Amino acid sequence: MEENRNILPPEGQGADENGTPTPKAQAHVPEVSTPETGAPEAAEFVAGDMTAAAPDAEASVDEESVSAAPVAENGDGESAKVSQEPPVALYWEFGATPDAPVQHAPEKTHATKRFVGVFAAVTAVFLAVLIVLLLLGDAGFKIYRTVMHERTVFVKEYNTDVEGLLAPEEAAEVVKRSTVTVVVRLETGTAIGSGFIYTADGYICTNHHVVEEALSVQVILPDGEAVDATVVGTNEMADLAVIKINKTGLTPVKLGSSAAALVGESVVAVGTPAKIDYRGTATFGRISATNRIVSLYNESGVVNKKMTLLQTDTSVNPGNSGGPLANMYGEVIGVVVMKVSYFGGTVFDGIGFAIPIDGAKIIIDALIRDGIFTGTNPVATGRSLLGIGGIGIEGGYWYSDPADSNRQKSLSEVAGYTYIPDDGVYVIGVNESNAIGRLEVGDVITHINGLAMYTVYDIIDQVNRYPVYTEVTVTLKRYNGTAWTEQVVTVQLFEES
Repeated sequence: MEENRNILPPEGQGADENGTPTPKAQAHVPEVSTPETGAPEAAEFVAGDMTAAAPDAEASVDEESVSAAPVAENGDGESAKVSQEPPVALYWEFGATPDAPVQHAPEKTHATKRFVGVFAAVTAVFLAVLIVLLLLGDAGFKIYRTVMHERTVFVKEYNTDVEGLLAPEEAAEVVKRSTVTVVVRLETGTAIGSGFIYTADGYICTNHHVVEEALSVQVILPDGEAVDATVVGTNEMADLAVIKINKTGLTPVKLGSSAAALVGESVVAVGTPAKIDYRGTATFGRISATNRIVSLYNESGVVNKKMTLLQTDTSVNPGNSGGPLANMYGEVIGVVVMKVSYFGGTVFDGIGFAIPIDGAKIIIDALIRDGIFTGTNPVATGRSLLGIGGIGIEGGYWYSDPADSNRQKSLSEVAGYTYIPDDGVYVIGVNESNAIGRLEVGDVITHINGLAMYTVYDIIDQVNRYPVYTEVTVTLKRYNGTAWTEQVVTVQLFEES
Protein backbone atom coordinates (compact mmCIF):
# COMPACT_ATOMS: atom_id res chain seq x y z
CA MET A 1 0.00 0.00 0.00
CA GLU A 2 1.30 3.43 -0.96
CA GLU A 3 1.94 5.89 1.87
CA ASN A 4 1.39 9.61 1.93
CA ARG A 5 4.74 11.30 1.78
CA ASN A 6 6.61 14.43 0.72
CA ILE A 7 8.38 13.98 -2.63
CA LEU A 8 11.22 15.84 -4.34
CA PRO A 9 12.01 15.11 -8.04
CA PRO A 10 15.31 13.35 -8.77
CA GLU A 11 18.36 15.54 -9.09
CA GLY A 12 18.52 17.39 -12.39
CA GLN A 13 14.90 16.72 -13.28
CA GLY A 14 11.65 18.59 -13.03
CA ALA A 15 8.08 17.36 -13.34
CA ASP A 16 5.21 18.23 -15.64
CA GLU A 17 1.63 18.79 -14.53
CA ASN A 18 1.03 15.01 -14.54
CA GLY A 19 4.02 14.30 -12.33
CA THR A 20 6.23 13.03 -15.23
CA PRO A 21 9.93 13.89 -14.60
CA THR A 22 11.41 16.45 -17.00
CA PRO A 23 15.01 17.49 -17.46
CA LYS A 24 16.63 20.53 -15.89
CA ALA A 25 14.43 20.48 -12.79
CA GLN A 26 16.44 20.88 -9.66
CA ALA A 27 15.49 20.22 -6.07
CA HIS A 28 15.49 23.37 -4.03
CA VAL A 29 16.84 23.22 -0.53
CA PRO A 30 17.56 26.06 1.82
CA GLU A 31 20.84 27.85 1.60
CA VAL A 32 23.03 26.84 4.47
CA SER A 33 26.50 27.60 5.63
CA THR A 34 28.44 24.42 6.33
CA PRO A 35 31.81 23.85 7.88
CA GLU A 36 34.66 22.61 5.76
CA THR A 37 34.28 19.18 7.29
CA GLY A 38 31.13 17.37 8.31
CA ALA A 39 27.81 16.71 6.58
CA PRO A 40 25.18 19.39 6.17
CA GLU A 41 22.07 19.25 8.33
CA ALA A 42 19.14 17.57 6.55
CA ALA A 43 15.97 19.54 5.96
CA GLU A 44 13.09 18.01 7.97
CA PHE A 45 9.59 17.57 6.51
CA VAL A 46 6.57 16.54 8.51
CA ALA A 47 4.32 14.16 6.62
CA GLY A 48 0.73 15.23 6.38
CA ASP A 49 1.45 18.70 7.77
CA MET A 50 2.46 20.41 4.51
CA THR A 51 5.00 22.35 6.56
CA ALA A 52 8.75 22.15 6.01
CA ALA A 53 10.99 22.71 9.01
CA ALA A 54 12.32 26.25 8.87
CA PRO A 55 15.95 27.10 9.52
CA ASP A 56 16.83 28.11 13.05
CA ALA A 57 15.69 31.69 13.46
CA GLU A 58 18.84 32.56 15.40
CA ALA A 59 21.22 31.08 12.75
CA SER A 60 21.28 34.16 10.48
CA VAL A 61 23.56 34.26 7.44
CA ASP A 62 25.22 37.36 5.98
CA GLU A 63 24.90 37.23 2.19
CA GLU A 64 28.20 39.04 1.64
CA SER A 65 30.11 36.41 3.62
CA VAL A 66 29.12 33.58 1.25
CA SER A 67 31.69 33.25 -1.61
CA ALA A 68 30.38 30.08 -3.19
CA ALA A 69 27.27 28.01 -3.24
CA PRO A 70 27.35 25.33 -0.58
CA VAL A 71 27.70 21.73 -1.59
CA ALA A 72 25.64 18.80 -0.35
CA GLU A 73 26.75 15.21 -0.63
CA ASN A 74 24.37 12.79 -2.34
CA GLY A 75 23.94 9.15 -1.59
CA ASP A 76 26.77 8.13 -3.99
CA GLY A 77 29.28 10.33 -2.27
CA GLU A 78 29.21 12.85 -5.14
CA SER A 79 28.85 16.49 -4.50
CA ALA A 80 25.96 18.51 -5.86
CA LYS A 81 25.54 22.22 -6.00
CA VAL A 82 22.75 23.53 -3.85
CA SER A 83 20.40 26.24 -5.01
CA GLN A 84 20.07 29.32 -2.84
CA GLU A 85 16.31 29.56 -3.47
CA PRO A 86 13.81 28.87 -0.66
CA PRO A 87 12.72 25.25 -0.20
CA VAL A 88 9.51 23.92 -1.72
CA ALA A 89 7.67 20.77 -0.64
CA LEU A 90 5.12 18.89 -2.71
CA TYR A 91 2.29 16.96 -1.07
CA TRP A 92 -0.85 15.15 -2.15
CA GLU A 93 -3.34 12.83 -0.69
CA PHE A 94 -3.30 9.11 -1.55
CA GLY A 95 -4.77 8.58 -5.05
CA ALA A 96 -4.91 12.32 -5.82
CA THR A 97 -2.92 14.50 -8.16
CA PRO A 98 -0.18 16.65 -6.70
CA ASP A 99 -1.19 20.05 -5.40
CA ALA A 100 0.54 23.25 -6.23
CA PRO A 101 3.76 23.86 -4.33
CA VAL A 102 3.24 25.09 -0.79
CA GLN A 103 5.57 27.72 0.53
CA HIS A 104 6.94 27.80 4.06
CA ALA A 105 4.52 29.07 6.70
CA PRO A 106 5.83 32.26 8.21
CA GLU A 107 7.67 31.71 11.45
CA LYS A 108 5.69 32.46 14.67
CA THR A 109 6.77 35.59 16.46
CA HIS A 110 7.21 35.96 20.23
CA ALA A 111 3.95 37.98 20.38
CA THR A 112 2.10 35.12 18.76
CA LYS A 113 3.56 32.67 21.29
CA ARG A 114 2.48 34.91 24.16
CA PHE A 115 -1.05 35.14 22.77
CA VAL A 116 -1.27 31.37 22.49
CA GLY A 117 -0.06 30.97 26.08
CA VAL A 118 -2.59 33.46 27.46
CA PHE A 119 -5.40 31.87 25.46
CA ALA A 120 -4.49 28.44 26.80
CA ALA A 121 -4.44 29.70 30.40
CA VAL A 122 -7.84 31.41 30.09
CA THR A 123 -9.31 28.30 28.52
CA ALA A 124 -7.96 26.13 31.36
CA VAL A 125 -9.49 28.43 34.02
CA PHE A 126 -12.83 28.44 32.23
CA LEU A 127 -12.88 24.65 32.04
CA ALA A 128 -11.95 24.35 35.74
CA VAL A 129 -14.79 26.68 36.79
CA LEU A 130 -17.22 24.79 34.58
CA ILE A 131 -16.22 21.47 36.17
CA VAL A 132 -16.68 22.90 39.70
CA LEU A 133 -20.15 24.19 38.83
CA LEU A 134 -21.13 20.83 37.40
CA LEU A 135 -19.89 19.06 40.54
CA LEU A 136 -21.84 21.43 42.79
CA GLY A 137 -24.92 20.79 40.75
CA ASP A 138 -24.53 17.08 41.35
CA ALA A 139 -24.18 17.71 45.10
CA GLY A 140 -27.68 19.12 45.40
CA PHE A 141 -27.42 22.76 44.38
CA LYS A 142 -29.57 24.64 41.94
CA ILE A 143 -28.09 27.51 39.99
CA TYR A 144 -30.14 30.60 39.33
CA ARG A 145 -28.83 33.46 37.23
CA THR A 146 -30.08 37.01 37.50
CA VAL A 147 -29.29 38.31 34.03
CA MET A 148 -29.75 41.96 34.91
CA HIS A 149 -27.02 41.89 37.53
CA GLU A 150 -24.91 39.18 35.90
CA ARG A 151 -24.54 37.20 39.08
CA THR A 152 -24.92 33.55 40.00
CA VAL A 153 -26.77 32.50 43.15
CA PHE A 154 -26.50 29.02 44.66
CA VAL A 155 -29.60 27.71 46.45
CA LYS A 156 -29.31 24.47 48.38
CA GLU A 157 -32.16 21.99 48.21
CA TYR A 158 -33.06 20.67 51.66
CA ASN A 159 -34.78 17.43 52.46
CA THR A 160 -37.29 18.24 55.18
CA ASP A 161 -38.09 14.58 55.76
CA VAL A 162 -34.67 13.67 57.12
CA GLU A 163 -33.98 12.96 60.77
CA GLY A 164 -31.08 14.08 62.92
CA LEU A 165 -29.47 17.48 63.36
CA LEU A 166 -30.84 19.94 60.81
CA ALA A 167 -29.68 23.23 59.39
CA PRO A 168 -31.64 26.23 60.76
CA GLU A 169 -33.54 26.50 57.48
CA GLU A 170 -34.48 22.84 57.63
CA ALA A 171 -35.60 23.00 61.27
CA ALA A 172 -37.76 26.04 60.54
CA GLU A 173 -39.36 24.33 57.54
CA VAL A 174 -40.16 21.22 59.57
CA VAL A 175 -41.81 23.22 62.37
CA LYS A 176 -43.72 25.53 60.01
CA ARG A 177 -45.59 22.53 58.59
CA SER A 178 -47.31 22.13 61.98
CA THR A 179 -47.67 25.75 63.14
CA VAL A 180 -51.03 27.53 62.96
CA THR A 181 -52.46 30.98 63.51
CA VAL A 182 -55.22 31.31 66.12
CA VAL A 183 -57.75 34.06 65.39
CA VAL A 184 -59.99 35.02 68.31
CA ARG A 185 -63.07 37.20 68.30
CA LEU A 186 -63.45 39.22 71.49
CA GLU A 187 -66.03 41.70 72.68
CA THR A 188 -63.50 44.42 71.99
CA GLY A 189 -62.44 43.20 68.54
CA THR A 190 -60.18 40.55 67.07
CA ALA A 191 -56.92 39.19 68.45
CA ILE A 192 -54.40 36.70 67.12
CA GLY A 193 -52.06 34.17 68.62
CA SER A 194 -50.20 31.08 67.54
CA GLY A 195 -50.44 27.36 68.15
CA PHE A 196 -49.19 24.04 66.89
CA ILE A 197 -50.82 20.82 65.72
CA TYR A 198 -50.56 18.32 68.57
CA THR A 199 -52.33 15.37 66.94
CA ALA A 200 -53.15 14.43 63.36
CA ASP A 201 -56.90 14.45 64.12
CA GLY A 202 -57.09 18.14 64.95
CA TYR A 203 -56.03 18.82 68.55
CA ILE A 204 -54.03 22.04 68.75
CA CYS A 205 -52.01 23.48 71.64
CA THR A 206 -51.92 27.19 72.43
CA ASN A 207 -51.88 29.51 75.47
CA HIS A 208 -54.73 30.03 77.92
CA HIS A 209 -54.45 33.80 77.59
CA VAL A 210 -54.90 33.54 73.80
CA VAL A 211 -58.42 32.05 74.08
CA GLU A 212 -59.30 33.23 77.59
CA GLU A 213 -62.10 35.65 76.63
CA ALA A 214 -62.87 34.30 73.16
CA LEU A 215 -66.39 34.49 71.77
CA SER A 216 -65.28 32.36 68.81
CA VAL A 217 -62.04 30.84 67.57
CA GLN A 218 -60.71 30.10 64.11
CA VAL A 219 -57.47 28.46 63.03
CA ILE A 220 -55.48 29.24 59.90
CA LEU A 221 -53.60 26.13 58.84
CA PRO A 222 -50.11 26.16 57.25
CA ASP A 223 -51.66 25.92 53.77
CA GLY A 224 -53.76 29.04 54.42
CA GLU A 225 -57.10 27.30 55.00
CA ALA A 226 -59.21 28.85 57.79
CA VAL A 227 -61.37 26.51 59.87
CA ASP A 228 -63.53 26.93 62.97
CA ALA A 229 -62.23 25.66 66.29
CA THR A 230 -63.67 24.89 69.71
CA VAL A 231 -61.97 25.20 73.09
CA VAL A 232 -61.48 21.76 74.69
CA GLY A 233 -59.96 22.91 77.97
CA THR A 234 -57.52 25.34 79.57
CA ASN A 235 -55.24 25.61 82.59
CA GLU A 236 -54.82 29.18 83.75
CA MET A 237 -52.00 28.46 86.17
CA ALA A 238 -49.79 26.93 83.45
CA ASP A 239 -51.21 29.25 80.75
CA LEU A 240 -52.00 26.32 78.44
CA ALA A 241 -55.06 25.53 76.33
CA VAL A 242 -56.20 22.88 73.86
CA ILE A 243 -58.50 23.68 70.94
CA LYS A 244 -59.97 21.29 68.35
CA ILE A 245 -60.71 21.53 64.64
CA ASN A 246 -62.67 19.07 62.54
CA LYS A 247 -59.78 17.92 60.34
CA THR A 248 -57.77 14.73 59.95
CA GLY A 249 -54.53 13.84 58.25
CA LEU A 250 -52.75 16.83 59.73
CA THR A 251 -49.01 16.94 60.38
CA PRO A 252 -48.38 17.04 64.15
CA VAL A 253 -45.21 18.38 65.68
CA LYS A 254 -42.49 16.09 66.91
CA LEU A 255 -41.97 16.56 70.64
CA GLY A 256 -38.50 16.80 72.11
CA SER A 257 -37.27 16.95 75.71
CA SER A 258 -37.02 20.27 77.49
CA ALA A 259 -34.98 18.58 80.22
CA ALA A 260 -32.28 17.93 77.63
CA ALA A 261 -32.13 21.58 76.55
CA LEU A 262 -28.75 23.21 77.13
CA VAL A 263 -27.79 26.82 77.64
CA GLY A 264 -26.42 28.05 74.32
CA GLU A 265 -28.37 25.53 72.26
CA SER A 266 -29.78 26.90 68.99
CA VAL A 267 -33.57 27.16 68.75
CA VAL A 268 -36.22 28.49 66.37
CA ALA A 269 -39.59 30.05 67.19
CA VAL A 270 -42.38 30.00 64.62
CA GLY A 271 -45.58 32.00 64.89
CA THR A 272 -47.68 34.95 63.79
CA PRO A 273 -46.30 38.17 65.28
CA ALA A 274 -48.26 41.41 64.97
CA LYS A 275 -50.84 40.38 62.34
CA ILE A 276 -52.01 37.56 60.09
CA ASP A 277 -49.87 38.84 57.21
CA TYR A 278 -46.78 37.67 59.11
CA ARG A 279 -47.94 34.13 59.85
CA GLY A 280 -45.24 31.49 59.63
CA THR A 281 -42.52 33.90 60.76
CA ALA A 282 -39.43 32.05 61.97
CA THR A 283 -36.93 33.67 64.33
CA PHE A 284 -33.72 32.12 65.55
CA GLY A 285 -31.75 32.33 68.78
CA ARG A 286 -30.39 30.30 71.65
CA ILE A 287 -31.42 28.98 75.03
CA SER A 288 -30.39 31.60 77.59
CA ALA A 289 -31.39 29.67 80.72
CA THR A 290 -33.22 26.51 81.72
CA ASN A 291 -35.56 26.12 84.70
CA ARG A 292 -35.86 29.88 85.03
CA ILE A 293 -38.34 30.70 87.80
CA VAL A 294 -40.40 33.69 86.70
CA SER A 295 -42.64 35.46 89.20
CA LEU A 296 -45.84 36.94 87.84
CA TYR A 297 -47.46 39.85 89.62
CA ASN A 298 -51.06 40.88 90.02
CA GLU A 299 -52.41 44.36 89.47
CA SER A 300 -51.38 45.32 92.99
CA GLY A 301 -47.76 44.45 92.26
CA VAL A 302 -47.81 41.33 94.41
CA VAL A 303 -46.55 37.97 93.18
CA ASN A 304 -49.51 35.70 92.53
CA LYS A 305 -47.80 32.73 90.85
CA LYS A 306 -44.48 31.43 89.63
CA MET A 307 -43.63 29.56 86.46
CA THR A 308 -40.57 27.46 85.68
CA LEU A 309 -39.66 28.33 82.09
CA LEU A 310 -37.07 28.15 79.35
CA GLN A 311 -35.47 31.51 78.69
CA THR A 312 -34.36 32.41 75.16
CA ASP A 313 -32.99 35.38 73.27
CA THR A 314 -35.05 34.38 70.24
CA SER A 315 -37.17 37.31 69.10
CA VAL A 316 -40.79 36.76 70.15
CA ASN A 317 -43.55 39.33 69.96
CA PRO A 318 -47.27 39.68 70.64
CA GLY A 319 -48.89 37.08 68.41
CA ASN A 320 -46.16 34.51 69.00
CA SER A 321 -47.96 33.35 72.15
CA GLY A 322 -48.83 29.66 71.98
CA GLY A 323 -46.42 28.94 69.15
CA PRO A 324 -43.65 26.34 69.23
CA LEU A 325 -40.05 26.78 70.30
CA ALA A 326 -38.02 24.02 68.65
CA ASN A 327 -34.47 22.74 68.67
CA MET A 328 -32.34 22.05 65.61
CA TYR A 329 -33.76 18.55 65.36
CA GLY A 330 -37.12 20.08 64.51
CA GLU A 331 -38.48 18.96 67.90
CA VAL A 332 -40.73 21.21 69.97
CA ILE A 333 -39.19 21.78 73.39
CA GLY A 334 -41.35 24.68 74.56
CA VAL A 335 -44.55 26.69 74.13
CA VAL A 336 -43.85 30.41 73.67
CA VAL A 337 -45.64 32.28 76.45
CA MET A 338 -44.20 35.73 77.19
CA LYS A 339 -41.35 38.21 76.93
CA VAL A 340 -39.89 40.91 79.14
CA SER A 341 -40.06 44.20 77.28
CA TYR A 342 -40.35 46.82 80.02
CA PHE A 343 -39.37 46.71 83.66
CA GLY A 344 -38.57 49.40 86.17
CA GLY A 345 -38.75 52.11 83.53
CA THR A 346 -36.26 50.35 81.27
CA VAL A 347 -36.94 48.75 77.88
CA PHE A 348 -35.51 45.27 77.41
CA ASP A 349 -35.01 43.05 74.39
CA GLY A 350 -33.99 39.45 73.88
CA ILE A 351 -35.68 38.09 77.01
CA GLY A 352 -38.34 35.62 75.96
CA PHE A 353 -39.83 32.60 77.71
CA ALA A 354 -41.38 29.29 76.76
CA ILE A 355 -43.22 26.67 78.81
CA PRO A 356 -41.06 23.51 78.95
CA ILE A 357 -42.70 20.80 76.86
CA ASP A 358 -42.01 18.06 79.44
CA GLY A 359 -44.43 19.66 81.90
CA ALA A 360 -46.74 21.06 79.24
CA LYS A 361 -47.31 17.58 77.78
CA ILE A 362 -48.71 16.31 81.09
CA ILE A 363 -51.26 19.10 81.18
CA ILE A 364 -52.12 18.94 77.45
CA ASP A 365 -52.76 15.20 77.58
CA ALA A 366 -55.07 15.67 80.58
CA LEU A 367 -56.98 18.45 78.83
CA ILE A 368 -57.48 16.29 75.73
CA ARG A 369 -58.57 13.32 77.83
CA ASP A 370 -60.63 15.00 80.57
CA GLY A 371 -61.02 18.63 79.57
CA ILE A 372 -59.41 19.64 82.86
CA PHE A 373 -56.12 19.22 84.73
CA THR A 374 -56.32 18.52 88.47
CA GLY A 375 -52.92 17.11 89.41
CA THR A 376 -49.82 18.76 90.81
CA ASN A 377 -48.92 21.43 88.33
CA PRO A 378 -45.49 20.68 86.81
CA VAL A 379 -45.18 24.12 85.24
CA ALA A 380 -46.53 26.71 87.66
CA THR A 381 -47.27 27.11 91.34
CA GLY A 382 -48.67 29.69 93.65
CA ARG A 383 -46.17 32.00 95.19
CA SER A 384 -43.69 30.71 97.76
CA LEU A 385 -44.05 31.99 101.30
CA LEU A 386 -41.59 32.19 104.18
CA GLY A 387 -44.42 32.39 106.72
CA ILE A 388 -43.79 35.73 108.40
CA GLY A 389 -45.05 39.28 108.41
CA GLY A 390 -42.54 42.10 108.72
CA ILE A 391 -41.47 45.65 108.07
CA GLY A 392 -38.20 47.06 106.82
CA ILE A 393 -36.05 48.83 109.33
CA GLU A 394 -32.80 50.80 109.36
CA GLY A 395 -30.06 49.73 111.75
CA GLY A 396 -28.15 51.95 114.17
CA TYR A 397 -31.23 53.74 115.57
CA TRP A 398 -33.43 53.67 118.64
CA TYR A 399 -37.11 53.17 117.82
CA SER A 400 -40.22 53.98 119.77
CA ASP A 401 -41.96 50.88 118.37
CA PRO A 402 -40.09 48.94 115.66
CA ALA A 403 -43.34 47.24 114.50
CA ASP A 404 -45.16 50.53 113.91
CA SER A 405 -44.90 52.12 110.50
CA ASN A 406 -45.30 55.54 112.19
CA ARG A 407 -42.54 54.87 114.71
CA GLN A 408 -40.11 57.47 115.94
CA LYS A 409 -36.36 56.97 115.82
CA SER A 410 -33.34 58.51 117.46
CA LEU A 411 -29.58 58.22 117.05
CA SER A 412 -29.16 58.39 120.82
CA GLU A 413 -30.71 56.27 123.50
CA VAL A 414 -34.20 57.26 124.58
CA ALA A 415 -36.05 55.75 127.51
CA GLY A 416 -38.58 53.16 126.31
CA TYR A 417 -37.05 52.96 122.83
CA THR A 418 -35.69 49.74 121.27
CA TYR A 419 -32.30 49.67 119.67
CA ILE A 420 -31.94 47.93 116.25
CA PRO A 421 -28.32 47.07 115.43
CA ASP A 422 -28.54 46.23 111.67
CA ASP A 423 -30.55 46.92 108.56
CA GLY A 424 -33.14 44.25 107.83
CA VAL A 425 -36.77 43.20 108.11
CA TYR A 426 -38.27 43.35 111.57
CA VAL A 427 -40.53 40.31 112.16
CA ILE A 428 -43.95 41.37 113.42
CA GLY A 429 -45.72 38.01 113.08
CA VAL A 430 -45.13 34.31 112.36
CA ASN A 431 -47.76 32.29 110.49
CA GLU A 432 -48.57 28.64 111.05
CA SER A 433 -45.84 27.28 108.84
CA ASN A 434 -42.39 25.82 108.95
CA ALA A 435 -41.21 29.18 110.25
CA ILE A 436 -42.80 28.47 113.61
CA GLY A 437 -40.14 27.57 116.14
CA ARG A 438 -37.44 28.94 113.86
CA LEU A 439 -38.39 32.59 113.55
CA GLU A 440 -39.76 34.82 116.32
CA VAL A 441 -41.43 38.19 116.60
CA GLY A 442 -38.71 40.76 117.19
CA ASP A 443 -36.12 39.03 115.00
CA VAL A 444 -34.39 41.16 112.39
CA ILE A 445 -33.89 39.15 109.18
CA THR A 446 -30.73 40.40 107.52
CA HIS A 447 -30.10 37.78 104.78
CA ILE A 448 -31.85 34.91 102.97
CA ASN A 449 -29.49 32.53 101.22
CA GLY A 450 -26.80 35.17 101.58
CA LEU A 451 -28.71 38.01 99.90
CA ALA A 452 -29.24 41.11 102.04
CA MET A 453 -32.85 41.94 102.95
CA TYR A 454 -34.01 45.52 103.50
CA THR A 455 -37.77 45.45 102.92
CA VAL A 456 -40.56 42.88 103.00
CA TYR A 457 -40.64 43.06 99.19
CA ASP A 458 -37.05 41.89 99.14
CA ILE A 459 -38.15 38.79 101.06
CA ILE A 460 -41.09 38.17 98.71
CA ASP A 461 -38.87 38.40 95.64
CA GLN A 462 -36.10 36.27 97.11
CA VAL A 463 -38.25 33.37 98.30
CA ASN A 464 -40.10 33.32 94.98
CA ARG A 465 -36.85 32.68 93.17
CA TYR A 466 -37.12 29.16 94.56
CA PRO A 467 -39.75 26.46 94.11
CA VAL A 468 -42.14 25.73 96.94
CA TYR A 469 -40.88 23.29 99.54
CA THR A 470 -37.34 24.52 99.03
CA GLU A 471 -35.34 25.03 102.22
CA VAL A 472 -33.71 28.43 102.52
CA THR A 473 -31.11 29.70 104.98
CA VAL A 474 -32.18 32.71 107.02
CA THR A 475 -29.62 34.88 108.81
CA LEU A 476 -31.05 37.05 111.58
CA LYS A 477 -30.31 39.12 114.66
CA ARG A 478 -32.14 38.22 117.89
CA TYR A 479 -32.23 40.01 121.24
CA ASN A 480 -31.79 37.62 124.16
CA GLY A 481 -32.62 40.15 126.87
CA THR A 482 -29.13 41.45 127.29
CA ALA A 483 -27.56 41.61 123.84
CA TRP A 484 -28.17 41.07 120.11
CA THR A 485 -26.78 37.85 118.70
CA GLU A 486 -26.59 36.55 115.14
CA GLN A 487 -28.29 33.26 114.35
CA VAL A 488 -28.74 31.14 111.22
CA VAL A 489 -31.84 28.97 110.75
CA THR A 490 -33.29 26.84 107.93
CA VAL A 491 -36.91 27.31 106.84
CA GLN A 492 -38.87 25.32 104.27
CA LEU A 493 -40.95 27.46 101.91
CA PHE A 494 -44.61 26.64 101.39
CA GLU A 495 -47.11 27.41 98.66
CA GLU A 496 -49.81 29.99 99.07
CA SER A 497 -53.18 28.26 99.01
